[in-house]
Amino acid sequence: MHGGSYPAQTMNNEKNTLKQFYKIFDIPDFAYNWVDRFFEDEEIEMILLLAKKALSPGQIADKLSAGKTKWPADSLQEFIDRCFKRGIINRGTDGSYAPADFHARFEVWAMFEGWQDIPENIRQQLNAWEIDYYESRHAEQIRSLKQGTSRDPGQVCPEYLLLHEAESLIDRVGHVYLFPCNCRSMMKRCRQSVYTCLRFTNDRGLGWEISKYRAKEIVREANRNGLMQSGEVAVAQDGAIDGAICNCCPDCCYPHQLAERQDARKLWPLTRYVARHIKDRCTVCGRCIRRCPFGAFGFEEKENARDGQRQQSADNEKKIRFNVDLCRGCGICSTGCPEQAIEMVTLNSRQSIYSRILGIGRQPAI
Repeated sequence: MHGGSYPAQTMNNEKNTLKQFYKIFDIPDFAYNWVDRFFEDEEIEMILLLAKKALSPGQIADKLSAGKTKWPADSLQEFIDRCFKRGIINRGTDGSYAPADFHARFEVWAMFEGWQDIPENIRQQLNAWEIDYYESRHAEQIRSLKQGTSRDPGQVCPEYLLLHEAESLIDRVGHVYLFPCNCRSMMKRCRQSVYTCLRFTNDRGLGWEISKYRAKEIVREANRNGLMQSGEVAVAQDGAIDGAICNCCPDCCYPHQLAERQDARKLWPLTRYVARHIKDRCTVCGRCIRRCPFGAFGFEEKENARDGQRQQSADNEKKIRFNVDLCRGCGICSTGCPEQAIEMVTLNSRQSIYSRILGIGRQPAI
């Protein structure tokens, strides 16, 4: 489908087929010339086959037997399973299959297949296209949060978690699967490990199931490395917990990028705490300054008596400045403070599900 010498009619037919495929799979036009990095010819044929109606494996076999591509019966299910894992098709609750879309394929490809030889300008366009899609999916949720509406516990919404809360959440779920962080795999803006995403379901069978002990080790190590813990969780009516614990950096994280775009810096992820700097315990080591992703901590400056200019204090006169308005309550400063000079104080938020529904992180509120 992607090369060789063919009669003009054949080439026109293939161009029309590709155009149909681009539309079905929602492929952005700037990626048309790079589809062979994402798809095999047989996968494109599968997408076209399922374009009009979801089909069972038996129906797929019947359709394929009448077409150009022939699969032995014992390998067809293997091919279908592979398409499902690669984000080519989706599986319905009735066992039928329908086309996925390029967002699903891009995520799997970025996490597990590694960009191959995609040019830098195409990589940047793909990431911009994906963040636009992410924004379109969550803009209404953010508007509701800005209005103070209580959130639907069945709808995933990112919230900052303190380290002990993340550990408590791990204890409450049935299974934990380790995935590469999709944000960091896509954006590639930092040198933090990508193997930090802890999901509670494994729909496409791509994650590695790990013990809860190992999951807690990953969260603790991520926290030591300066990554923030964020819960992206939904709770079903029967109490089942779905979603993930993300270990986020501000450089790559999609929720943090969206917070900047939507002016929702304490809503996405949702702020549930605020730091309290205990000055009489502080030894002014400056670790909080280095760890805070949002610049809430800094060294105080003193005014030069002669010229009225402000300058940083001498080492023996340094003091820590804390700007509460910049604090988002991630807790990274607190876990990194060797003198326990930073406490996290609970904020009342009717938009949070963790204290109200999961019953974790209950502390005196302000």
